[in-house]
Amino acid sequence: MLSKLKPSLTEALKPVGNFIGRFLKPNQITLMSLVLGILAFFLIINNKIALGAIFVLLSGIFDFLDGIVARSRNMVTDFGGFLDSVSDRYVDIMIFLALGIHGIDWLIVAIAMSGALMVSYTRARAEKIIERCDVGIAERGERMIILFLAMILGYIYEGLIAIALLSHLTAFHRIVYTFKKTRLLPSSGRQ
Repeated sequence: MLSKLKPSLTEALKPVGNFIGRFLKPNQITLMSLVLGILAFFLIINNKIALGAIFVLLSGIFDFLDGIVARSRNMVTDFGGFLDSVSDRYVDIMIFLALGIHGIDWLIVAIAMSGALMVSYTRARAEKIIERCDVGIAERGERMIILFLAMILGYIYEGLIAIALLSHLTAFHRIVYTFKKTRLLPSSGRQ
């Protein structure tokens, strides 16, 4: 859902991207996002949930900024996109693991984490055969907002249930979407 706002947000934040790009390269910003995610992990496992939530949010902001800087400074690279995706998955995994270590039911943590990973995987795999697959209601931005609010408001378990349900619905939506799109493509001999 938030991906629909990305083009207009990117355009609006282009001056910010140009300014930040004078000091930091996109891959450096990506690595800062990863470091902030690691710090969030340690804060959460040490029961500093509100502070951990702030670092989760900061990690997400830096994750958004790396792309803005890359596009506004014409520094988009294949490796940068790859590094961004890998960094995002590590942050996602660390945050879910931290919540499990913190004491949230491991089953719900596992279901939420697997859903988050499947959202990413279905997009990556689909985009090998169709142009874009950014459909669904629980992309990474939405999940990070839900998680941040759940941690700040003290409803972590409920937030994880929401992430679990919405993530798996998003992955399923992407499967159906890709199925429909591939029906429009000429056959490549694959099933």
